[in-house]
Amino acid sequence: MLVVGLAGGFATSWVLGENPPGSGAAAPVAAASPSLPVDPVPDVLADPDYPPLEPDVPLVDTVVGEGEDFQMTVPAPEGWRMVPIALNEWQWRPDGQDQSFGYVMRVEQVLSNRRSIDWTLDRRVDELDEDEQGFEVVGQSGDGIHYTYITNNHLRHGYLAWVDLTGSDNAQVEIAVTGRRVDQSGLADLVARVADGVRLG
Repeated sequence: MLVVGLAGGFATSWVLGENPPGSGAAAPVAAASPSLPVDPVPDVLADPDYPPLEPDVPLVDTVVGEGEDFQMTVPAPEGWRMVPIALNEWQWRPDGQDQSFGYVMRVEQVLSNRRSIDWTLDRRVDELDEDEQGFEVVGQSGDGIHYTYITNNHLRHGYLAWVDLTGSDNAQVEIAVTGRRVDQSGLADLVARVADGVRLG
């Protein structure tokens, strides 16, 4: 037992000598890497080399919607191809720009929401902030918003506007145009002119 005790004491003194006890107040140690996951900033790729969308693109009245109560006339860019997305939603884009980060316009009837334009705008901002990567508000008015986001490593500029066609103070039509940085002036002009010209019937 004496031998065991001596051996244990020697081992203890050796460990304490190699690893002396700390002194002073305890302090946090900086982490070698972030302890919480951080979304990496995506590399933004170059935009496709389409001609920029210019202001004052010619518009042609197009009737959409089914039934007398749901038909409306939309001034859409001349020569753009219309694709129905749903019974109450339509999309226009130039030929040759299918899903390739050019510019596109979308119009949706939102009659059933029965919500004010202010409420609809605020709700949409929350949804975009939650759903879109790198979402940032560039400008906002009482009935519209200009924002940017990143999708598939491409920076996109979006313009949204809501229209009340009956004086009810409810958002009844949503107009969205999306494009590149170089298209901004054309996008802003297009969404404003379509919003001014859309009408029931």
